[in-house]
Amino acid sequence: MKLAQLKYSFLTIACFTALYLFGTSLEVNDPKNPPVSTINGDFTNKTLGFQRIYVIYQQDELSSKSNFEAIAALLDISATFIKQTTVPQATVLKQIKRYVASTPQIAELDTHARIYAQMVRDNIESALILDSNIDVELDLKERLASALSDVDLYDIIFVGHSYADPAEPQAKDTLTILAQTNQTTDPSQLMQRMWTKRKFSSQQPRVFRTTFPKGIFAYAINGRTARRLHRRFPLWLTRVNEDFEFILADVAMVGMSIAYSISPPPIVTYRPDGLYEKQLLAGSALYAMSLRQDDPSNYSPFGDWKHMWQ
Repeated sequence: MKLAQLKYSFLTIACFTALYLFGTSLEVNDPKNPPVSTINGDFTNKTLGFQRIYVIYQQDELSSKSNFEAIAALLDISATFIKQTTVPQATVLKQIKRYVASTPQIAELDTHARIYAQMVRDNIESALILDSNIDVELDLKERLASALSDVDLYDIIFVGHSYADPAEPQAKDTLTILAQTNQTTDPSQLMQRMWTKRKFSSQQPRVFRTTFPKGIFAYAINGRTARRLHRRFPLWLTRVNEDFEFILADVAMVGMSIAYSISPPPIVTYRPDGLYEKQLLAGSALYAMSLRQDDPSNYSPFGDWKHMWQ
C-alpha cells in the first residue's frame, strides 16, 4: 500500500511539474508552436552542430574550467562560459524573491535560468549546456554525428547521463548476461561476460526516446523549450522545492517534450578532486592529454552498473 501511494504521489508531482512548466494549452504537436529542427547537421563545426555551447563553472573550481578549455582547444570547440550563481547570491535571491528551494538548488536553477534568458535575448534556437566538470570521447564529433544524424525534431537531448535509463538500448540483455555470469569461474562464461561488456562498450552511439534520465550534466535544448522554462521558472521557484535535475527528468518522463538520450554517453563527469561518478569512456580526451591519471576505458558505463560490471 505504501509503495502504491508513493508511486501515485510521484506521478502527481511529475505531472504537475510538467504541466506547470509547459502549459496545458501547448501540446507537443501543436501546429501553432511546433518543435523546431535546430540541429544543423554539421557536427564537425565549433559548436557541435548547435547554435551555441554554454559551459557552467564555479569560481572555486577553476581547474575544471581549465580542463574544459584544454578539451575545447584539442577538439576545436567554441563555448561561452557561464559562472554559476554562488550560494551567497542564492541566499539573497531566496530572501528577496521568496523562493522555497534550498540555496544550493536555487544557485543551480538560477544559473540555468540565466542561460535561458540569454537564449531568449539573443534568439538562440539550439544550445548544448555543459558542466565544466566533464570529460569527453576523443571522437566526440563523430559520435554525435552518428547518434544525431537522423534527429529532426527535439526539445531536449541528454548527451550525458550518469545512470542507466530504463529505455537504454541493449541494457536489459547486457545486464541479464552480467548477472548470470557474475562471480563465475567457468571459462566459457568468463569469455561470454568479456564479450558482452566489450560489445556494449564499443557499440555505435545512438539516440533513444528517454523515459527517466538521471545524473544530468550535459544536455541540449531548443529555443522553444528555453522560452517556456524562462517564462515559468521565476513563479515556479516560489512554489516547488525540487532541484533542476528533477525538473528535466519530469519533463522527459511524462512525455510533455520530445526528449532523447544518447547511449553510450560520449560525455561523462570528471572532477580533479576525485568526487565524481566514475564512468566509461573508450578514449578519454583528458587522459590523452595527461590531465587525468585514471584511464576510464575499464569503468562501467553507468554508476548503477558498477557492482555488475567488475
